[in-house]
Amino acid sequence: MALPHYQLLQNCSDEQLQRICECRRLPIPRRWDDGPEGRKRLLKTMVFHLEDHRNLSDTLADLGSAELVALKALVELGQPPVDGIRQNLADRALILPSPEGWTVPERVADALADFDEGALSFQAEPGAGLLAAPPYAFSLALTSVLLRCVGGIRVLKGGLPAKKELGQLLHRNALLGEEQDATLVFTLLDRLGLLWSREGRVDTLLPAVMAHPPRWIAERAFAKLLEDDLKSWNLPPAEDRRFLLQHLLERRGQVLAIQPFLGFLGTLHSLDAERTRVVFLPLLRRLGLVAMDPTGAQVALTEHGEALAHEYLLRDVKGTESHWAPLMAEQPLVIQPTLELLTPILQSPHRLLKLAQLADVETLDAMASLRLGPATLVRALDAGVPFEEIRRRLGDPETRLPQPLLQLLDDLAHRIGEVEVQQGVRLVRARDARLAEELQLRPELADLKLQPISDTVLEVKGLGNAYALLKQSGYLPRPGRFLPLSLDADEDLYLWALACMAFVDEKGMNHNLEPVRQMVRAALQRLHGEDPGLFQEVRKRVPMLHLGGSPTAGSQAQEETHRILDYAAAHTLMVELTYLPLAAHRTQLRRVTPLQTEGEHLQAYCHLHQEEMSFRLSRIQGVRLLNERGWSPAQHPQAG
Repeated sequence: MALPHYQLLQNCSDEQLQRICECRRLPIPRRWDDGPEGRKRLLKTMVFHLEDHRNLSDTLADLGSAELVALKALVELGQPPVDGIRQNLADRALILPSPEGWTVPERVADALADFDEGALSFQAEPGAGLLAAPPYAFSLALTSVLLRCVGGIRVLKGGLPAKKELGQLLHRNALLGEEQDATLVFTLLDRLGLLWSREGRVDTLLPAVMAHPPRWIAERAFAKLLEDDLKSWNLPPAEDRRFLLQHLLERRGQVLAIQPFLGFLGTLHSLDAERTRVVFLPLLRRLGLVAMDPTGAQVALTEHGEALAHEYLLRDVKGTESHWAPLMAEQPLVIQPTLELLTPILQSPHRLLKLAQLADVETLDAMASLRLGPATLVRALDAGVPFEEIRRRLGDPETRLPQPLLQLLDDLAHRIGEVEVQQGVRLVRARDARLAEELQLRPELADLKLQPISDTVLEVKGLGNAYALLKQSGYLPRPGRFLPLSLDADEDLYLWALACMAFVDEKGMNHNLEPVRQMVRAALQRLHGEDPGLFQEVRKRVPMLHLGGSPTAGSQAQEETHRILDYAAAHTLMVELTYLPLAAHRTQLRRVTPLQTEGEHLQAYCHLHQEEMSFRLSRIQGVRLLNERGWSPAQHPQAG
């Protein structure tokens, strides 16, 4: 017969009471007052917590099926539990000593009455034939979508990939098997702020990805999987998803029979068992977070799923640190003579993304296969990857590259910069006179109406974007910096001045060209004296120049610093500051994304400290505009 907690606790020794308090984590002091009155107060306090509905439900939920069945047998049949189970139940005050033996307290027996025998028998027999899940499958699925998005994919108005692009995400991709999995992973990454949307296309936001350790992506995406509104994928409510993972984690290492297990959970929480069984659990299996048998009747957490659930539910990142080691290392890279790159997919996603900038992704399986080519390397250059960096990503200087790749790199090095474009002053400079003549004769460049200034420099008299048209024509133009020309005729003075100032492009310039500024300033002063009207036209044609007066080198540099920072803030570009911090003895290089200038300070997102910071303008000794898109959490609030 079941008896109240208070009556049964009186039969317990002080040592037994101590174990119960520790095991149930009761807010009871380790020492209590001696004497009948002190013990009486202790027992009343313990009963209050032991009979609390939430406390009791959580305690029962933590039990395995064998322990629950033993409790049920004691209540209904009077059959005492075996030794190992008996001690575990006694430490949790689920059974307590009485003169007749061990007894289940009344409140525990009432709670057990809601559990039928079938729901309690959810632990599968040992040796259940679970299908092995690929290690790190969830993390690798996230990486596979990021890799496919590096080159940009088209999206519909709703933000999801179009049908053709879905096929691209799934093409030769063993890490994603179904369309809904691809769209779900894509959505999770987008909500994390790791994808960049513009003009109906989405690509990987590399600064945001590189700003975080590789494990951060998986941890935050897993949190989104359990927390976000995902009704479009017919998933059960977020509360159900979290509840399921919590109880799977409490039974780590166990193989569970799905139907009885969900039935048991249904007695503790109003669970949508059907959608959980039919939709959510198969999704977790495909993502490698749980393992299931071929019939879909049994389930168990995988090592990867256990690590993610442990970090999310217990907020313990140190306990799983060793699990993430394979995603922190860089694995060997094999470069075939066919220009195919082969490298294990299980490695740092950062390195894979850097390689995907250089090559097209072909296959994603145990090995990632990427294909280099002239077009892919040109794409990398357009994305702002310096030519020297391309060589470093393919191996250290001692790495022997295949001869076809060396020839491709040599050809690319020769073609880069064979044409320079000065956008601000509409000038084009060819590497030699023969190429300059070729540019004038190319029919696809006819709209530019290129007119020679010298053997190698052409002025754009017509319409059109010279840089874009040259790219379309197969050239690899780059923004020019300085064109040292010498034209003696007075009528060419205007063009000469423009050519000298061509190193000023629309993205700014470095601060170390003062001698050139002085030369140009002298030429322009001469032009002002000889032809004031023409001088005003120069100022109109080159609006970024500060041509009035004779400013000092310091003020000129300050004006230029302001101009570059304002340009970077307006276009969300990254800059490199040469900065002298307060109380420092030497300058530091800082990569930042400028946000705005306020008075004597620059507000910017510092990529070293990963936070917004204030920089005193007077301590900025140099600015270099980088050909990389900037990023900050303020611009992507969903990234948190």
